[in-house]
Amino acid sequence: MSWKLPLNQIGSGTTFVLGKQIQNSRFREIALDLKQHVWLSEILKELECSPDNSQSHFNLQLNVEKQSEAYRVKAHLQMIPKLECVRSLTQFHSEVETEAEALFFRAEENKGGGEHEISESEMESYEHDGAGLVLSDFVTDLIYTSLPDFPLCQPQCRGLCSECGCNLNDAQSCGLAEETSATSDCPNIHFFQ
Repeated sequence: MSWKLPLNQIGSGTTFVLGKQIQNSRFREIALDLKQHVWLSEILKELECSPDNSQSHFNLQLNVEKQSEAYRVKAHLQMIPKLECVRSLTQFHSEVETEAEALFFRAEENKGGGEHEISESEMESYEHDGAGLVLSDFVTDLIYTSLPDFPLCQPQCRGLCSECGCNLNDAQSCGLAEETSATSDCPNIHFFQ
């Protein structure tokens, strides 16, 4: 299931908000209802991130407007998803905030080989069929590309002991790692320190 916004609902511009409004908009505002957007509910459930959860939150604001032959979508996203640390493998919540823009061009315009001048900040582009914009693709891309590539539970995460597997952030000391490092010349014993 996806979110296809009919072009006749855009008018001179429309702002869609889920959660609290992030910044003022000059356009007419419409609140998004998660019950109507099952695709988004599933993503938020996976990330354990929702607009009404006290531990995690999700705020999205989309401004959609027609510009010449294209439609410009500007997004502002704030969320606190549940992530897994790449060093210690612990689960933690971390705040993410990002902005992105995309242009939606009519599919036939791109088939003719016509060129569109797109600035570096507008490199993300999508096609539309002349009837509506499939905004769910853009929002899904935005959410997943805003997640950190190498999430760390803390900046100086020490990771896991290479000998016993204990979390070196929690352990007062790891006897196996200390014993091994005293008798070994292996530089990888304390890889995460």
